[in-house]
Amino acid sequence: MIPDLARELRERFGDVQIDVVTSRNVYRGACDVLPRSEVWKGIRIIRLWTPKSNQGSMARRLLAGTAFAVVASARMLTLPWYDVVFVGTNPPAAPIAASVVARARKARYVYLIHDLFPDVAVAVGALPSNGWMTTACRRAQRRWLNGATRVVAIGRCMRDYLTNVYGLPQERVAVIPNWSDPCSVPYLPRDTQFRAKHGFTGFLVLYAGNFGQHQDFDTLLDAALLLRDDDSRISFAFVGDGTKREELERRIVSDGLTNVYLFPFVSLGEFADLLASADASLVTLEPGAEGLGVPSKFYNILASGRPTIAVVPPTSEVARVIEEEGCGIRVDQRDAAALASAIRSLASAPEEAQAMGKRARSALERRFTLAQVAEQFHQVFLEAAEAGRKGRR
Repeated sequence: MIPDLARELRERFGDVQIDVVTSRNVYRGACDVLPRSEVWKGIRIIRLWTPKSNQGSMARRLLAGTAFAVVASARMLTLPWYDVVFVGTNPPAAPIAASVVARARKARYVYLIHDLFPDVAVAVGALPSNGWMTTACRRAQRRWLNGATRVVAIGRCMRDYLTNVYGLPQERVAVIPNWSDPCSVPYLPRDTQFRAKHGFTGFLVLYAGNFGQHQDFDTLLDAALLLRDDDSRISFAFVGDGTKREELERRIVSDGLTNVYLFPFVSLGEFADLLASADASLVTLEPGAEGLGVPSKFYNILASGRPTIAVVPPTSEVARVIEEEGCGIRVDQRDAAALASAIRSLASAPEEAQAMGKRARSALERRFTLAQVAEQFHQVFLEAAEAGRKGRR
């Protein structure tokens, strides 16, 4: 998403020049390393040789991220002066580089929160809530948040979390959502290649994305179990990969979930066809993960023109948009019976499901396109640059 945002900013706004400082490593893919530098779409990319971030343990991942931040700091101090440094939460130690450069050059930095560390690690059980590492990371996170000129949260639930837990004033937080491209994910009819290839003819419930620690798959599979013998029209397709894949496979076999099908990621060219195959698509969060992230898949579901069935708390950004736009159904976490009932109700009312889908597509086009999001980021960068100029006078 960040490359798309950078390209949009560079092409849309003549006053924007962008340098990117990143790693030469490839997180996943065929090649081992990327070139040391290149110019892409008018954007200069500078890549550094640092340890790979996908290490086996939490401590080693943190060390690899810290090494990147240190090397990035040193490299950025050799580059021209910048009006604004823009930094995200991956790797978690990346704000070290932004804060070092901001102090040395009297610049300002804007901090984008996608996955708030260590809070996310605590929520999924990877770190203890009161361990020494968690305490140290929370102190560092508080400094980075309060040192930023503006913090960008990708949802109102995240803004509220930053205010309540870290004491960050709401006026310093800009809520800018994720997005989807209505051209890359067009509104397509239901008779797709994915359906034809796999023989789906009835009501298809789709989960497409990462099988990660943030997702509450137990509720989804429990609902599938309730529907298995109750409604033969309804099938579930889980498309993706991740740390919970083996857990999904075990549950499907042990519970005899003959209405649940597991598929690998599809190619980018097949993605829109996959989303259009659904009669309804699923979004889910583990309890405790609200405010720490917003599932980006939600915006692709909106673009596909399909209703969302969201297993999330009512305060989450996804729940708020569903209520505002009438584009789906929200059910409580761990309430498999309510989820099964919601799915059954949409399967029994196809006209209402289609109406929700049309409202979803309309919401995407009005609120959540890349062009609209880029405008908001541009305004935040202008404000940060102006604050920096005033600070240097």
